[in-house]
Order: sequence, then C-alpha cells, then structure tokens
Amino acid sequence: MMRILPFPAGSLRPATGAAALAALALLGGCALTPGRPTISYDLGPAAGAPPSAATAGTAPAAHALPPLRVTQTDSPAWLDSNSIFYRLRYAQVERLQPYATQRWVMSPARLLDERLREAVAARGTLAWQGNTGAPALHVDLITFEQVFDGESASHGLIRARATVYRERMIGQKTFVVEQPAPTPDGAGGVKALAAGSDALVGAMLDWVATLPLN
Repeated sequence: MMRILPFPAGSLRPATGAAALAALALLGGCALTPGRPTISYDLGPAAGAPPSAATAGTAPAAHALPPLRVTQTDSPAWLDSNSIFYRLRYAQVERLQPYATQRWVMSPARLLDERLREAVAARGTLAWQGNTGAPALHVDLITFEQVFDGESASHGLIRARATVYRERMIGQKTFVVEQPAPTPDGAGGVKALAAGSDALVGAMLDWVATLPLN
C-alpha cells in the first residue's frame, strides 16, 4: 500500500454534543433552504497539463509510458452518483453523507477516468480499447470523500487499487492519498479531492512505468 501525504492533515480538538450537531446543520441542513441553487464541480485543469511556451523545458519530465489502455474505473454502489460526500470523523465517523446543493458534474469514477486518460496520453500513447496487445490499467476506486478532523479542519481522502494486466496480471497496488482542504466546506473539499486526484494519477503512472510492460 502506498500513502501519499502532500501536507500533514491538521486536527483540532473534537467537538461534542450541541457543537457537533451544529456542524452537521452547517454542512448539510443549511443547504435545504428553498430556492438555493445547486453548484456543480469538476476536477478543474489537470496539474500535468502541457506547459506554455514560456515555461516549456523548465519542469522535470515524467516517466514515459509505452502504449497503454485505460479501462473504465469501477467504484462501490454508493459512489456511483454525482454526490460530494463528507464524514465528521470527530463526531460520528460511521456517518457518510452528501452535500445537499453541491454536486460533481459526473460520478467520481468517471471524473477519474478522464484524468487517467489525459495523463496517459500526455506521457505516451493512449491505446484503443480494442488493442488487446497493449497492457491495460484498471482502477477500482474505493474511497473518494471529504473527512472533517475537527470543526475547522478537513482533508480529501482517496483510496484506489490499480491493476495492470495483459492476458495475465502484471502488477497490482493500492494507493491512499490525503490532501488538506483549504476551507472547511464543500468548495474546500472539492479543491482537496481535485489535487488528490492529480497526486493519485501521477503516483499510479510512475508505478506503471516501473512494470515490465514490453
């Protein structure tokens, strides 16, 4: 298992009783106000987007990849929607719930598919799905949520298992990414999960490049 911690996730003294209930209302209940518009998010521009002419050649090159297929990412049933989920670790860690008026434009698995394909194409050749001679990368997305460590501190948490195969398994690895959120709300969670997705994709493809694919 690989754990990526770009920055240490902060934690505050846990809140209890009324404070915890107030936090729940702030995150989800206030979104029930009639007429409040729904806000949709994607992951934004990829961190590995091609550099401009002014900066080309200044960044270190990523590990090159041979032609690679990217299969459709799988996820558990609860993630097969456009909901943005959060969890109050300091109040009721077993309770996972969605923001009421903030949504992804598509499910996290489909967002990750786009990120993976874009990154593979940037580092080599994105092979056609029917090209069974090229190795395939399959991802199982296990966790994709915002976790609140305290009333004012949260982080994006992503867990995913990557499998590379061609007729037989070539390699498999589980990745865990935790990325602190800049603000303790849905918008902050989106930023953390977007940055975490880029870190996840980069780490996966670095690992894929070490496998005997040829």
